[in-house]
Amino acid sequence: MIIPVSTYRLQLNASFPFKEVADLLSYLHELGITTIYGSPFFAATAGSMHGYDVCDSQVLNEEIGTIEQLQQINGEMRKRNMTWLQDVVPNHMVYAMTNQRLADVLERGNFSQYYNWFDIDWQLPDPGLYGKLMVPFLGKPLAGCLADNEIKLELCPGGFIIKYGSQSFPLSISTYDTIIAVPVNGKSPQEVKELLEQLFTAAIRDPSLIHWKEIKSSVIHSFLANEKNVLVVNQLLETINSNRQLLQTILRQQYYQLSWWLDANRVINYRRFFAVNELIATNMANEEVFYEYHQFLKSLYEQKLIHGLRIDHIDGLLEPGIYLNRLRHLFGDDCYIIVEKILEQQEKLPARWPVQGTTGYDFTSQISWLLTNTKGAKELVAYYHSLFPEQNDYQKITFEKKWHFLQTYMGGEWDNLVRSLYALQLVPGTIKPDAMKQALGVFMSCLPVYRLYPEEQSPEPHSLEMIGQAIEEAGQKEPALQKELCCLYSVWQVEENDPEINNRRLVFQKRLMQFTGPLMAKGVEDTTFYVYNALLGHNEVGDTPQISNYSVNQFHQWILQRQQEYPFTLNATSSHDTKRGEDGRIRVNALTWFPQYWQQQVEYWRVINEKYKLIVNEQPAPGLQDEYFIYQSLIAGFPADGKVTEEYITRLKAYFIKSVREAKLYTNWQTPDETYEEAGCGFIENILSSRHDFLNSFLPFFESTLICADVFSLTQVLIKIAAPGVPDIYQGSELWNTSYVDPDNRSPVDFVTRKKYLQELKALEKNGIAGVLKYISGKRREGLEKLYVTWKALQCRNRMASLFLLGNYIPLYASVDCGIIAFTRQYENQWALVAAPVSDTILSAKGKEALANVHLLRPANSPVSWRNEFTGETISVENSLPLSTVCSDLPVALLTGETK
Repeated sequence: MIIPVSTYRLQLNASFPFKEVADLLSYLHELGITTIYGSPFFAATAGSMHGYDVCDSQVLNEEIGTIEQLQQINGEMRKRNMTWLQDVVPNHMVYAMTNQRLADVLERGNFSQYYNWFDIDWQLPDPGLYGKLMVPFLGKPLAGCLADNEIKLELCPGGFIIKYGSQSFPLSISTYDTIIAVPVNGKSPQEVKELLEQLFTAAIRDPSLIHWKEIKSSVIHSFLANEKNVLVVNQLLETINSNRQLLQTILRQQYYQLSWWLDANRVINYRRFFAVNELIATNMANEEVFYEYHQFLKSLYEQKLIHGLRIDHIDGLLEPGIYLNRLRHLFGDDCYIIVEKILEQQEKLPARWPVQGTTGYDFTSQISWLLTNTKGAKELVAYYHSLFPEQNDYQKITFEKKWHFLQTYMGGEWDNLVRSLYALQLVPGTIKPDAMKQALGVFMSCLPVYRLYPEEQSPEPHSLEMIGQAIEEAGQKEPALQKELCCLYSVWQVEENDPEINNRRLVFQKRLMQFTGPLMAKGVEDTTFYVYNALLGHNEVGDTPQISNYSVNQFHQWILQRQQEYPFTLNATSSHDTKRGEDGRIRVNALTWFPQYWQQQVEYWRVINEKYKLIVNEQPAPGLQDEYFIYQSLIAGFPADGKVTEEYITRLKAYFIKSVREAKLYTNWQTPDETYEEAGCGFIENILSSRHDFLNSFLPFFESTLICADVFSLTQVLIKIAAPGVPDIYQGSELWNTSYVDPDNRSPVDFVTRKKYLQELKALEKNGIAGVLKYISGKRREGLEKLYVTWKALQCRNRMASLFLLGNYIPLYASVDCGIIAFTRQYENQWALVAAPVSDTILSAKGKEALANVHLLRPANSPVSWRNEFTGETISVENSLPLSTVCSDLPVALLTGETK
């Protein structure tokens, strides 16, 4: 197995295609990166900036590049001993007619080979959807679209289509008889009759999409080559389009139902990615679907164009464990595989999954808490609760937001689950569906994790524990539903002598778990995290804003356990999904080291900025909750040089609009209140104006925050690289990453500047370390210290790869508790030692003086002679190592040595 020594995530799209990747290889190699970690590069929606809206997994996205370009990149990577880790999206595809498999289903229904390719309920007992697929893309109800003549029937080279604005849908072959019967000039046109009969025969004769498209194209091409045919068919289409009743009849005969997009919130018969209508789930539990979907990917792996897989949204699949076993069997034991899995606190991956680990959200959370002063965090939470007393129960808020999202946006999925309970005969007739629906909804909203993995008839003990916990909490919230909740709990029990009912229960369990994850993601990550703003640094994917005591020893124990279970899992600190960049998160968490100072500043800012609020809907805008969010966001993302630019103001305003729409308090995505949003944007513009006093107060405070945050960022990146696991660097994060949530964190990266800085460091190093240290210190605000630490640590990791991949992790403790984390890595005769600050204790002049009296005891059997990787200095250690010796030039240290 090729284990990455380090990964570098690249967001591939039309603005950053393979050509840009090729130009970047030398830089990444010099930086110390061994593995490109690419976002999805399969055919996707035109202009897609992320690639998760795949329309065809069997071809590359032509906007990104060609197979020949990928081969050329691979050749250059082999010269540098680099590899490629590829992001794969098995859960869903784009719901658009560029998705040819889906378009074929709409056109040919059950005659299509892809009829069961997608996760569709064709038997939904809804009058308009039974035997049809919902197409929820109309801007208003269908009747209104017809009344306004917005829907037309047309013929194009690809066949007959139903046109709606810029969208088009294939005319189902089930409609052909109706079309044939439409008279033109008093009689049905023979030319059209022959055309449609020829098409229908071809459509039902062979389920193959390729053959059907070839025949259809040839037949229509021949038909349109005759001018008389064109004239006749245009007359026919004009007749149909001018007859609303006839057009409505034709629409009813489709294999699909055109619907208002908002209707998908209350009724739906296909599984979506979360609540996104435009992303339709695949039926990946079907083996035929699995093997076809991964066919091209497997060929890339066999050609050694890719070397590992990152599986997106594993929680969306019906049977994640079975999927991963199939994947392992298909790609073999030597393929490096990680999954995108968000683990709640104390949660672990299912041990039976044949993977190397996760994408590293767990590491993000743990390192974030390591660099947070929990005492100060509790003070900030208390201050927040004093401002917003109604926000003092975080669990209550998360329940309410999940419940709200379920009711507002997942009503169709919710009804389908209840219907499934009754169809599987898992509910006695004495229980009414409405009561069962309430019980199920409360249970789903109380589940403390994203999902469980019921793939066997005997649930694991921890799964039953989670179920019991959710049932008990649901019962406390809704005592009147005890009977229904007991019934729901019984669904998770195993009957020793009744395998048939166990199988039915398992069917429901699997289906239910496909929807608890979206509920958690949308209710907590994308709602609660924008409503509960006590400390935004922990409103993060895989983390929690609930404050608990955390110590250096807890981090050590967590790393040791993680290394034992998944030594090659990713260590990530930023991604395309994180709520803010890694250094922005560090900045916000730095507030916990001076909470009273922060509170004083906020109180002052509230007073001087009050005049910039407007009254919207009889309330100040922005509200205090959003105002507090803005202040923390300024700390997170404000330019390090302290200069306000139009570009930054534009980014912050866009972030503000997204945040308030996600919060869904004053505005939302479906019915935005632009007046409130404009008031908030105006507030931002005014307080950041040089004509106002706010910056005079904010900038000195901001500078004091950076003194702490910049050092902790160095700690974070060094631990990420040196601790067990595979360090992952998100594009551009070798310099400061203070981006906001997507799409801001997917903005183009200035690699020209990064290349220039690295070359300058390499040139300076040739003339001695003193010049390097002076240079990076002078460019601290540009992030040069972080780039230097990243570069030197990665180079060291590459040189001693076995040590960092396989070596023991040994916690070290200082002679005096001074806010330092230290550990060694040991493999055979190779050693590495890391020391870095995790509190503000040593950041003051007094604290630095105290370092002279602080020592790290030399581990037994470790080297006597060590090399400081950041300064090149050789250090002799007899019994202990003075911290002042290794942390004098930089606040962090990486030493290496070998025993004789």
